[in-house]
This record gives sequence, C-alpha cells and structure tokens, in this order.
Amino acid sequence: MQNFANIRDFIFPRSAGLSVPTERLTFWILMAALLYQAALCAIHTNVHAIATAGVVFSEFVIYLLCMVVLSKHIRLELVAIAALAAAYLFLLAIMRNQLDPKGFRDVMIPILFYGIGRQIGDIRYADRLLKLAVLLVLAFGFAEWFFLDFYSRVFNIFSYYVNQGGLAAGSNWAKDSVLGLNGIRPEGIGRTILPSLLGSHRISSVFLEPVSLGNFAVIIAAWGLSKRREEIKDMLFFLLAAALMIIMSDSRYGMITVAVLIVLRCSPLAKSSNAWLIVLPLLSALMLLLIGAFFDGRYSDSFLGRLYVSGRTLLDLDIGMLLGLDGYNTNFGDMGYPSLLTRLGLPLCFLLWLPFWMLRMEDERGNRFRVYTTLYISLILCVSGTSLFALKTAGILWFLVGCTVGKAADAAPAGATARSQKKTKEQEHAY
Repeated sequence: MQNFANIRDFIFPRSAGLSVPTERLTFWILMAALLYQAALCAIHTNVHAIATAGVVFSEFVIYLLCMVVLSKHIRLELVAIAALAAAYLFLLAIMRNQLDPKGFRDVMIPILFYGIGRQIGDIRYADRLLKLAVLLVLAFGFAEWFFLDFYSRVFNIFSYYVNQGGLAAGSNWAKDSVLGLNGIRPEGIGRTILPSLLGSHRISSVFLEPVSLGNFAVIIAAWGLSKRREEIKDMLFFLLAAALMIIMSDSRYGMITVAVLIVLRCSPLAKSSNAWLIVLPLLSALMLLLIGAFFDGRYSDSFLGRLYVSGRTLLDLDIGMLLGLDGYNTNFGDMGYPSLLTRLGLPLCFLLWLPFWMLRMEDERGNRFRVYTTLYISLILCVSGTSLFALKTAGILWFLVGCTVGKAADAAPAGATARSQKKTKEQEHAY
C-alpha cells in the first residue's frame, strides 16, 4: 500500500493548501497542454481527419479549464494585466479594421498558465510534475528512435500539418517519410550532433516537431540550473534529460542556449541580482540589427544565416509595423522579433515584460529561473518565429514561473497583519 501511495503521489503530486480537485485539474491541464497535439495527430492518422478547427477547439477547452482553476482565487493584478492587454488588442483591431485572434491567444497563454502556477505556488509540486513530463517525453522519444515504423503508423505528422494548412501536400522532399519537414535534415546539411548514430533523423517525441523538443530541453535545463547546491541530484536529472533531448532533436539552439545557461550558473554573475538582464531582448534585437546592417551575407540554414535575415527584416520595419498596425498577418517564418512586434506591438510588449521583472520571487531559485527564462525568450526570438507561443512548451514554462513566485507574497501580508494586530492588543492591555 505504501508503494502504491508513493506512485500515486508521484503521478498526482500534492500541494499544501489546495483542494484535491484543484490539484488534479491542474495536473490534467498541464498534461493536456503537453500531449494534445500528439493525441490529435494520432486521431487524425487512425480515426478521423483533424482540421484547424479541431486544434482550436482543443486549445479553447484547455484555456477554459485554466479559467475554472483561476476562478477559485481571482487575483486583481492578473485581471488588471489581462484587461489592459485585451483593451490594447481591441484598440489595434479597430485601427487595423480587423480582429487578430492569434494575438489574443498568444497573450492568453502566459497569463493563464502563470496564474495557475501562482495558484499552486509549490516548487516541489512543479518538480514532480515536470519529472513525469520528462519521463513521458523521453519514453515517446525512445519509441520514435528505436521503433520509427511503429511511431510513423501512429503519427502521420506530415499529413496532420497538411490538413491544417501549414504545409503544401507535395512539399515533403523526404521520400516515404511521414515525419514533419524538419524531422529530417536535408542532404548537404545533415545532423550537427552524432550524425553517424542517428543519421538525418531528428526526433520529435510528443511534440511532433524537433524544434519544440529542443525548446523543452532548454526549459527543463533552466529549471534544473535554478536549483540550490544541495539539490544537486535534481539538477543533474534535469540537465542530463535536457542533454539527451538536445541530442535526439539535433537542436542547435538548445545546445548553444544550455551551454550559455551553464556558463551563467557557474560564473560570478550567478551571485548577483542580474537585474540588468531586463534589457536582454533589446540587446538581442540590437545584435540582429548590427548583423543585418554590416554582415555581408544571405539567408542559409545556418545559425548566422538565420540571424542575418532576421536583422535585415528588422531593419525594414517601419513605425506602423513596430506599433502593430501593419504587417501583423505577414508570415515572417523563423524571424521571431518581427513576428512579435508586428502582431502585438511594441507598447504591449513592454506592458507584458515589465510586470514579469517586477514579480517578487519566493527565493533565489525563482530569481535564477527568471534570468534563465529571459535568456530563453531573448534567444529563441532570434531564430524562431512562433515557437515561443507554442502551447505544448509555453504552458509548462509559464506554469513554472508562477510556481517560483510561490505563496510567500500572499502569506507575508497576512502574517504581518496578524503580528500588527497582536502588537496593538498588547499595547492596549499595557495602556
């Protein structure tokens, strides 16, 4: 019975102070955010075709469940940020003469998942849930690695994305492959990591695309590196899992970013506040502008080539595009900063970014994780257009941010009030 209880607590982690239904619902929300694309792809492949409407409906249900959890304890600051963001997006819709649902959806993800993470407010809960997610991702990854034919029969990824309009039916250059276009490295480029072992195959696991697996690896590495020294076992677990996922997905972004995170954790800067990193997205955009202005090159499927084309595109943005008035429906491909600025506008980006750095974290782990999240966001926008807002990774990221804030900020005022009332009564008795 004790072993069963341990397994149950691992699968359904508990957080002190919350009802069991709220905890279980939070668990299923996060599992759904992680697995919903894989589940829809399996249904599309083996049961019934899934179009864009099916994906939209699935995400809507997840967001609705988040609101159910948040309705248990409505936070004024969360409502204020959501209301201001919605008001600005409606203002943009009026000025554009067209509503952009994706802008609302992209803003909703960090607000909702940060909110339920703040509701939980327990790093141990987040640890257990994230470890379970890691084990699931690795299990599916190994299944794809060693049983590719079986994986392909369950998940026809190429057909799934074609049916949603994301790919053209005849664009798959890899003969007899049902993986996504980026699931196979083209000839002449090949894998960067262990090409002799894995060939041109890039593993996607439950994410259906290797880019998201690499992004998830960076998130769990950041979570592990934010731990205290006495939590070295947990730190090594997440770092080793991240390294394995980066190898599987052949993620050049993941390899570079995790290396930078490790250097940052081991450097003297790890002991400082690092508040200056609030301007890191601005510095990253400035770097792109300099590369676009002075690097004499062209687009190529290389790290520098992608930075160059992002910089050139940023240089071409006018005031209307920077404010989100023009270009919001342009497909910028892998150019994250142009996509973000034209869809949300620079004022809304500042409105959402500053409160993130004003959060009062529970301890130094939260401060470190905020720094690493800033690095993750700043760098991913340099090489990827939309993956920052992919629910399957963004939901987990912002939930973890909410958990690092914890309940200390809520408990402190209550405790202070109680002490103040006790002191007042003592003074009255003394009088």
